[in-house]
Amino acid sequence: MVTRQRGLAAIAGLVAFPALMLSVTGCTGSSGQPTPAGGPGAAARGAASGAPAASVCTRAEVKAAISGFFEAWNRRDAAALGRLFTVDGVLDMATKHQDTLTGQGWASASGRGMIAAFAQRQWRQGEKLSYRGLTIGFNGGAAGNGGYASNVLASFADGTAQPMTEAKFAYGCAGHAFAHVVIVSAKAAAPA
Repeated sequence: MVTRQRGLAAIAGLVAFPALMLSVTGCTGSSGQPTPAGGPGAAARGAASGAPAASVCTRAEVKAAISGFFEAWNRRDAAALGRLFTVDGVLDMATKHQDTLTGQGWASASGRGMIAAFAQRQWRQGEKLSYRGLTIGFNGGAAGNGGYASNVLASFADGTAQPMTEAKFAYGCAGHAFAHVVIVSAKAAAPA
């Protein structure tokens, strides 16, 4: 895990999520094409097992993956969480005491194993994540896909809560998994 210290100028770069989504390549599908046989996660499971995966995805698949992130996190299921990311996927996320907006940074984990280890450290604090809505950005072609979760809140076993200012998910259709997830805080955790 790497903790990054960033100022407000660097945080402004996080607002450029469409550029992040454009960097995810390999999607040749469109929102009108069907989900691979076996459901939204079938291609991701195929990719993880070494079987060839189709390089198409749908809005429904992207939405299911984002919802699946929150479900796996709250079930404390490291294996399921890891499967949602590409082999070299990245999770940038504020921890309990980090106020991203004042330059206190965030933690960064790269690769499924490091992402699982980071999540387990957060889970030991009783962290749960909630959200109130999803916005899916589906560009098709080589552009990439992903979305935003709105009103994200991290709550902890000690009764504190931490609002997140942004939760962005860059989804790669070729791998049927997240290439990059960014969840940054509006402030450090405080009593709810």
